[in-house]
Amino acid sequence: MRAACPVALLAAFAVAASPPIYQSPSFVLSDGTAIDVSYYGSPCVYDWDGDGAKDLILGEFDYGKIRLYLNVWNNPAPVFEGFTYMQADGADISLPYG
Repeated sequence: MRAACPVALLAAFAVAASPPIYQSPSFVLSDGTAIDVSYYGSPCVYDWDGDGAKDLILGEFDYGKIRLYLNVWNNPAPVFEGFTYMQADGADISLPYG
């Protein structure tokens, strides 16, 4: 009985150890163009406007601004149409950068 346990354990690892399958990379698009914030983008997904669709909040390397891309479609297939800079007291939020 004890000999069967290691065999079953090895069989389980053999199934779990199959090589990963990678797909070609794809870019997140806004208005049909790849979103590019230069270096070190810091994405966050959150339903900013409360419509049930997850929006994209993304830090920008140059000038430390924060972009808000509203999802105008749905969660499984998000669609972004441009962005706005996030603001506080009527001014663009800018964080240390560079």
